[in-house]
Amino acid sequence: MLAGCAEPDRTEIVTWTDEHGRACTGVAVIDSEDDDREVTGIDCDYPPEGRQPGRETSGPLPD
Repeated sequence: MLAGCAEPDRTEIVTWTDEHGRACTGVAVIDSEDDDREVTGIDCDYPPEGRQPGRETSGPLPD
């Protein structure tokens, strides 16, 4: 195996609804070796009155 040929970690923006009904967004760093995920920069807020949070999503960070 050649040194330095490992796949780089991926970084994604993730959204979810927590157990309190808040819409949350965070940045997930996904380890390329074992798919372990570490979420940082978490921001949660209740949706406006009469609105429900959307579905859970994940996607690459914008350039």
